Amino acid sequence: MSGWAAAGLVGLGALVLLTGCESNKAKSARLAKQGEQAFTQKGVVVTRQNPDVEVVSTQALQDGNGAAAVVALRNRSRRALANLPVSIDVRDRGGKSVFKNDDPGLEPSLVTASLLAPGEQPLWVNDQVSPAGKVRSVDAKVGTSDAKPPARRPRIDLSTPRLEEDSVSGVLIESHAMNRSRILQRDLIIHAFARQGGRIVAAGRAQIERLRPARRARFEVFFIRRPERRTDHVVSSTNDLQVRLS
Repeated sequence: MSGWAAAGLVGLGALVLLTGCESNKAKSARLAKQGEQAFTQKGVVVTRQNPDVEVVSTQALQDGNGAAAVVALRNRSRRALANLPVSIDVRDRGGKSVFKNDDPGLEPSLVTASLLAPGEQPLWVNDQVSPAGKVRSVDAKVGTSDAKPPARRPRIDLSTPRLEEDSVSGVLIESHAMNRSRILQRDLIIHAFARQGGRIVAAGRAQIERLRPARRARFEVFFIRRPERRTDHVVSSTNDLQVRLS
């Protein structure tokens, strides 16, 4: 596959930022309307699973550069769902909890899934897991939110990613994102993963701070774990887009 592939949405965690510039007062008012499960300084803890969202699978990854949690979600409802809190509990081989994403002040995309269309099954990646030991598994819960999805999804296109080797940080992919919408995108989150035999073997994420309409920006995703060139394929995703690199 080559050239540009059409996307339907910005990356997970960026939905809050799709409305362009806003004042601090307006931002505070908007967050207040979203309720306690929106991103706040309290941290996110989901105690009751959203009945409309299925956690299809989870995967814990770790190497010398860090650890990541990968969660596959599915929207089982007939409507789009926005700004859903995602709570993860990463455990070691013995089942002991070694990391949770419940600390106050975390970046929104590390604790929320921005938008799930009906029937959609994206992979959500948190590559900033800081475990107190070796990771083995991930328990994930998705909560509810009163946030309304956008009437129209901004269109973001990704170029076919290239697999590169970095002497310090290991394997990475390089690509470009093109903003085909009329909205300035802020903190655009892009999730990437490598799959082998149906199993996720490497994952990472990238963030583009600002992407103006009709502009493109280069980004890099550094992987946790190493995908092999011959046996794996790399998929770069902005929620519902999947671009495959053989």
